[in-house]
Amino acid sequence: MELKCITIDDEDYSLTQLEELILMTPGVAHVKSFNNAYHALTYLHDQKHVDVVFLDIEMPQINGIEAAKLLRPYCDFLVFVTGHTEYGAQSFEIGADGYLLKPVSEVKFIQQVQRLLEAKSNELSIKNPDSFLLVKGGSKHKYISIPFEKILYIKSMSNYVRIFLTDEEHITYHTMKHIEEAIQERTEFLRINRSEIISFNHVKQVDGYQILLNNGNKFMVGRSYKNKFDEFLRNRLPGPGIR
Repeated sequence: MELKCITIDDEDYSLTQLEELILMTPGVAHVKSFNNAYHALTYLHDQKHVDVVFLDIEMPQINGIEAAKLLRPYCDFLVFVTGHTEYGAQSFEIGADGYLLKPVSEVKFIQQVQRLLEAKSNELSIKNPDSFLLVKGGSKHKYISIPFEKILYIKSMSNYVRIFLTDEEHITYHTMKHIEEAIQERTEFLRINRSEIISFNHVKQVDGYQILLNNGNKFMVGRSYKNKFDEFLRNRLPGPGIR
């Protein structure tokens, strides 16, 4: 998951600092910078939406507090970036999602982005509770949203897990047990041995305890998993006459 953002500040050096912070922070991508809110509004009116607006408060023409009210319909999150502490109450009243004080430290910025990513993932989970698997990526603050329908199989590799999709693969540092718990409500997945979980949405053929996926990969059911495998197959067969 990656949050697309714009930055608004009348001071060029503040914009540059924000752009550098965004560049080094996983999970957020910089789209465009603006020196005033009116230009940003024109852009958003055409583009319709952006995930995050990072916005200064004290600016000419229209200040950030007033601009935020106009920008709100075009973004999921609005974060003030200011050198002034006295606007905290006003920012809370208009529903700001963050308040960063200049100069913004790397740690504070990463923490803010992390909160936004978590809020976004929770929102997606509510809207589409059964559509994707959210896992931690290779770095501390990286999260990956994986559509369930694309998962071919999941393989434990000692201290990490590899998730193989129809078009790519991902590495996550969750345990196999954690992954199994996260997908336990999904009926297409089955753990077939100590190190592998497969999706039956992509199974081409079952021959005894050998499984062939559509992509040609073959798997063997482990001895201690055979009873569960047999039960899984029986429950999926179309009628009692063939069981």
